[in-house]
Amino acid sequence: MKHLAVLFLCVLFSFSLSAQDTVQTTPQEKSPRVRLSGFGGLISETFFLKNQVAEALGAGGALMINNYFFLGGYGLTTVSNHTIKDLIIPDEFLLDNRPTYYYGKPLRINYGHAGIWVGGVFFPGKRVHFGVSSRFGWGNIHLTDSVNNSYINNVDYRLEFTNDKIFVISPRIELEINITSWLKANIGLGYNFVTGIDFDRYKECKFSSPQLSIGIYFGGFSDRDEEVNPEDDEYPEE
Repeated sequence: MKHLAVLFLCVLFSFSLSAQDTVQTTPQEKSPRVRLSGFGGLISETFFLKNQVAEALGAGGALMINNYFFLGGYGLTTVSNHTIKDLIIPDEFLLDNRPTYYYGKPLRINYGHAGIWVGGVFFPGKRVHFGVSSRFGWGNIHLTDSVNNSYINNVDYRLEFTNDKIFVISPRIELEINITSWLKANIGLGYNFVTGIDFDRYKECKFSSPQLSIGIYFGGFSDRDEEVNPEDDEYPEE
């Protein structure tokens, strides 16, 4: 995972080199012009969970610099139904001699995370272009009753051991299409690295998996700078 992080930082550094060519200056300016914009929208992510296709929905938004770099946040939660059956409760979590297992009863897996979203874009002025990004999120995994969706890790059953705090790293490569100057579509292919899983039944589910994401974002995506008037051109002094 450390090698992946280094590779991602190297790619972002390459953006900084290419971005320098797009920052324009005028004779009256002593420093490059910095253009700030932003975007936000909806995210749909498809991945694998328990060797089944899973679906998560959420939203994200970010601040953009010169239409090349962006930094923001996101949130995703799983909406597809995936269950664990025959959950055995360890003796140390029993209370008042309650049943030691949920035999045959499906308990829904709830999986969500939110955090920081950072990335960059190649050739943002073109209608179709590429980019890379990565999400760094914190979240949890817990079980609920799939019938009435009530939490099972309550005071009566004391199933705190089913609630795992996780950290998710999701690097991606992306294809973007500028539909208008304020609307774009995004398709990304990446991988979810999920860490912090302690509960044995969760380890069987293989939360780390490839993922395909689709996003619709609203914001300022035009890469056109203000035209310089002809009279502003520099002429040799007489």
